[in-house]
Amino acid sequence: MHDKHCRVTVQPQGKMLSVLPGTTVIEAVASIGITIDTPCGGAGTCGKCRVQIMQGACPPSASDLKVFSNDEIQEGWRLACQTPVRNDITVHIPAASLFADQHQILVTSSGEKIEVAPAIRKLFVEMSVPSLDDETPDLLRLEQAIGSFKTDIDLLRKLPALLRACEFKGTAVLSDHWLIDFEAGDTTSQAYGVAFDVGTTTLVAALLDLRTGEEKALTSRMNPQIRFGDDVLSRIRHSTSCPDCLEDIQGVLTHELATMIESLCRESAVDRQQIYEVALAGNTVMQQILCGIDSRFLGEVPFVPAHGRGLMLAARRLGMPIAHCGMAYVFPIVGGFVGGDTAAGMLSARILEREAPVLLVDIGTNGEIVLAHDGRLWSASTAAGPAFEGARITCGMRAARGAIEKIVLDDDVHLAVIGNTPPSGICGSGLIDLVAELLNHGIVTPEGQLLLPSELPLSLSNVLAQRVRITDDGTTEFLVASRSRGQTEEPIVLTQRDIREVQLGSGAIRAGISILLKKAGVRAGNIRSVLLAGGFGNFIRRNHAQRIGLLPEGIDHERIVYIGNASLSGAKWALLSTAARKHVEALARQTQHVDLSRDPEFQTVFADAMMFPSQA
Repeated sequence: MHDKHCRVTVQPQGKMLSVLPGTTVIEAVASIGITIDTPCGGAGTCGKCRVQIMQGACPPSASDLKVFSNDEIQEGWRLACQTPVRNDITVHIPAASLFADQHQILVTSSGEKIEVAPAIRKLFVEMSVPSLDDETPDLLRLEQAIGSFKTDIDLLRKLPALLRACEFKGTAVLSDHWLIDFEAGDTTSQAYGVAFDVGTTTLVAALLDLRTGEEKALTSRMNPQIRFGDDVLSRIRHSTSCPDCLEDIQGVLTHELATMIESLCRESAVDRQQIYEVALAGNTVMQQILCGIDSRFLGEVPFVPAHGRGLMLAARRLGMPIAHCGMAYVFPIVGGFVGGDTAAGMLSARILEREAPVLLVDIGTNGEIVLAHDGRLWSASTAAGPAFEGARITCGMRAARGAIEKIVLDDDVHLAVIGNTPPSGICGSGLIDLVAELLNHGIVTPEGQLLLPSELPLSLSNVLAQRVRITDDGTTEFLVASRSRGQTEEPIVLTQRDIREVQLGSGAIRAGISILLKKAGVRAGNIRSVLLAGGFGNFIRRNHAQRIGLLPEGIDHERIVYIGNASLSGAKWALLSTAARKHVEALARQTQHVDLSRDPEFQTVFADAMMFPSQA
């Protein structure tokens, strides 16, 4: 059933969306990529998720009455986590309520403040022109004007002509302490960078103003390398299968990243020649293939990566269509399959500044897990598979327009569809909802079996029971909805194979969590907070994630906190702060990498985790 929706207008972002009645404001805005800070996990106790309802009625909750004054209540101030949407509303989200806001200052465990101070700096200078009375060499003349720096021979070869063409007046462009260009005129107001989250299945990019930290544009795409295989081992095999295969698989990725940069520039009206740096965070395989590094040894025991520390190289060597002098920063790698995306996530989550034990779970094709306890860090990667990102699922799709992102079952099926359009398929959050609801209604067993129509509980409504069908080939499926295909209607279904994919994904992540907890001597019930990251982590219903066993039982819901795309947030910080880069390098080096494939208990724990938890 495609239910009536409420329209939500979000300011100052100027975005509009539609949600099912009863959806909280915090959940609603997460569907368009806006992450509101909720240190209390949405319990309504911290008062950090302040928003203002500008139009529409939203009665105050008991938590609102405790947090806000009477005047603030009258002005429409509410807690986003406690405010359900019941009608069309306009909501204003102040910058202070956003998680990892671009103007936020990161404080490290040592108390160091990381200000917005990017590696890229532009300095306008006016120098005296050389004369018989002043024969100072060109580089020394520039150094006297802007301070000491280093440069390379390529720039030095053309610098004398550049300086004289602009009469020794112009803008020096520096990357940290390196002079990378000199531009005619005052161009100091034009300095941009692009942050990338390079995922196995999806790619996300943000264009930032390096002077203010302001995000100018955001875009996402599917990773075109999927055609070479939807997991990292398949990508490794392809990259080593012929002499030109590494260049081939690298090329399709760099071409897509270049296309994304062009799209960001069109959206923001920014000249790509004013983009001077890109920061790239991805898992180990994605980063090595992106850089054209031989990755065959990542596919062989003991799975050793080529580098550990971050890389700085000319952006043109990665095919990035930015300023000819532009640079690329590739994140440090923790080890094995725990790569730069995990390091970036630890940075943006401020994982060592939180009350321990803390669990960071980045849910994607590769499920990365980090545990922080007693000042120590453990990390692991699990092959969760691409099911939660819409792949390998019969009617799966990524979280785009037309995707079913929320499902509620009572006597019938109720759907929320991204874009409030007819449904086209099911994305990861909708898949988790559906399996959890089918478990709750006894349609799926803890073993993962989708029951036959003759085996369904007698208490089940006739409408739901009729959605369980036997196909022509004798398999069982659950009818979710229908989608239009030209002049015909096609069913959107969940099959037994789809449920098995969910079991594999959730079981792998939960098994990884169990192993790390045992390594650190921590019980699940003692975890102070679980930080859910990933491209669709914002949209997961916490109770449903625990219902299917994706997250351990025994953790109170309010301890599970959404932190959005932590990899992208970390990449943004790396663009905006050289101190943040130093901090993430330190985090990567102090993290103990746990290779689950060599843990003697993993297979047993994984087999147990494949079972869905029994109904409480």
